[in-house]
Amino acid sequence: MKKVIIRKADPLFLEEVNSKAVPFDRKDYQTRLKLLVERMQERGISHVVIYGDREHFANIEYFSGFDCRFEEGLLIVSESGNVSILVGNEGISQTYQIPYEVRWYLYQNFSLQGQPRNQYQKLTEILEKAGIEKGSRIGVVGYKYFYDEYIHTDPAHTFDIPAYILGELQELCGYENVVNFTQEITGFPNGIRMTLKSAKELAWAENAGNRSAAVVQRMLKILKPGLSEEDVARGGQAGFTPISMFPLVNFGAEKVRIGVASPTDRVLQLGEVCGLCYAIRGCLTSRTGIASYDAASVREELKPHLEFFRVYWKAISQWLETVRVNASCAELYDSVMGLIGGEEYGVTLNTTHYTGTDEWVNSPMFKNSPYFIMDGSHIQVDVIANKANPVMTAICEDSVVVAGPKLRQELREQYPDVYARIIKRQQVVREVLGIQIHDDLMPMSNLSFVYYPYMLNTGEVFALECDVE
Repeated sequence: MKKVIIRKADPLFLEEVNSKAVPFDRKDYQTRLKLLVERMQERGISHVVIYGDREHFANIEYFSGFDCRFEEGLLIVSESGNVSILVGNEGISQTYQIPYEVRWYLYQNFSLQGQPRNQYQKLTEILEKAGIEKGSRIGVVGYKYFYDEYIHTDPAHTFDIPAYILGELQELCGYENVVNFTQEITGFPNGIRMTLKSAKELAWAENAGNRSAAVVQRMLKILKPGLSEEDVARGGQAGFTPISMFPLVNFGAEKVRIGVASPTDRVLQLGEVCGLCYAIRGCLTSRTGIASYDAASVREELKPHLEFFRVYWKAISQWLETVRVNASCAELYDSVMGLIGGEEYGVTLNTTHYTGTDEWVNSPMFKNSPYFIMDGSHIQVDVIANKANPVMTAICEDSVVVAGPKLRQELREQYPDVYARIIKRQQVVREVLGIQIHDDLMPMSNLSFVYYPYMLNTGEVFALECDVE
């Protein structure tokens, strides 16, 4: 029977890692395209049409490196592997970063309102130039796929892309020939994007974890009463790396209650709730707790509720000790909700989810889930517990990769520095935090799973200790 104690922190937890970026090249994207073409051939699809916009860029980016920074975009992949992309005025220059041969077409209706449309072409004309014709069987990739029990329409013919695009495709190819293909990309059990497939992708994820954690580490080091949210945000020295979520610095019940509020001139008071969060593409790092040095400096109205954080972290540690390749997602869900499933903990979202360049890709973690953890799973350990009266939020969020022996060996051979850092973290997690994680579980930063009982005291952390009965 394990109990949660407070233990001296290891210096590693606040040690920043200046790792090198891991850019993807032509070969990487062509490998991904090959997987897509194989899936198309298995499903009898002649063309996949992937829609993206400024918020929902990740599916296009995964196969091309193209980033919808201002406008909408449409990536078209044929069963022979030819790639076309439709962009607006400001998307043309972005196509230059696609590292393989691609045909691009200017579709000015993708341009922002009020921009020139003097080179207007009808969408159907461009689709035909890209090889789509009557009888083509189209797999549409938006951002979501749908389930029978939640809609009154046929899931295969229910879409979340703009109606004008869908209408053109259906008129050109026929209603029955246009189907939702999104599940093949971001669905379970075998969506193409749902696992990391190479040591390089794992090294990319670790670099993202280091960069994201470093910002939070810097903010934790300077956090103290009297500083404003904006002061602490500036202390994070975030840099210009593309983000996957708005950065958060929240002080006080009124800000923590909102959950996703941006920094203001609100000043931190001793003993109140607070939260720090930073995310780049590939990792989000977040900590929410009480701005105190010890139990005595916690506000009086919060002191009776400190056990809330202790039980929350125990639930996180149980998830971490349970996860490995082929672990049951239902059991992982139960490992958390068995402790913090009551209304008083306010856990309303899934217990962790998969991540990528978009912060939330999908989640198989729900009650009675039929799914299992796949080799190469890239997961945000994202469990949010909210207490309403008094306002308290517990978050200890980091990214992990769950990788079997083959992928771990490839990482060891190709990226020995990355592998060595991960092995060291595993050791410290087991020896200092007391969490007996499986070898499959690979922490992506030095801050992984570290939760400070009192956020102004980075010298003490929660840890597990075996309780002798």
